[in-house]
Amino acid sequence: MNPSDTGETAASSRFFVPGWEIVAYPQLDSTNLEAKRRIAHGCCKKLLVLAESQTNGQCRHDRLWDSPANAGIWVSFILPVSVPFEALPQSTLVLAVAVQEGIANATGIPLAIKWPNDLLGNGKKCCGLLVETASEIPAQTPVSLVPLVLGVGINCNQTLETFPPALQKIAASLSMLASGRIFSREPILCAVASSIDRWFGIWQTRGFAPVREAWVAHNGTLGNPLILPKGYGQPHGVAHDLDDSGALLVLLETGECVQIESGEIIFANRT
Repeated sequence: MNPSDTGETAASSRFFVPGWEIVAYPQLDSTNLEAKRRIAHGCCKKLLVLAESQTNGQCRHDRLWDSPANAGIWVSFILPVSVPFEALPQSTLVLAVAVQEGIANATGIPLAIKWPNDLLGNGKKCCGLLVETASEIPAQTPVSLVPLVLGVGINCNQTLETFPPALQKIAASLSMLASGRIFSREPILCAVASSIDRWFGIWQTRGFAPVREAWVAHNGTLGNPLILPKGYGQPHGVAHDLDDSGALLVLLETGECVQIESGEIIFANRT
């Protein structure tokens, strides 16, 4: 599918985000999928892909993100970065720090970061993140640059009743965390975009250490008993620290410390 086939409208004129070109749609299958289509068709610049609703919003492990119209911010940022290849997995943690800061700056709500890619309010998922690279990178892209697709889904103004029944125990919106306050989405989007610019700039110029410091300061992960991904010998442990590469260090019941570089962790005390 060509990008021009997906129904882009003048809706992009509704939003102005300094430093970013915007394309906006009343509905998309997925902003991440559209961003990757645009990269495949030659886009290798900063671009914000915004949808009012999604029919196939992407999450990790092929799950879908509930993305109704007029309720949240469903957006993907195309951002070319220059970092060593082995550092690219850190990008999810950089995005988590950036989006946490942007939401806090715009709303005053201090969401907590769950490793590696969720933001929680009162223990419930309020924002999901998905960082991807396109399978096809334009030939004109400088060798030193990798165009990342930074997917961000923020639940803004849903009520408990508007979430699907399966999500009502595990999802929250900014409005629910602020006693029913209805939020204007544009200031939140602008604040998040500004923080993405700031933190990805810090990461590329100063490395991961400042990102790690901010992640630890705003995390809601460390100290929690966990159910671990398969393959770590034991199913349970306690989140202990974030190492200098961005991996999660977990203390097993045996006292052994293991490094988790990828996969999904589940808070054992919230199942």
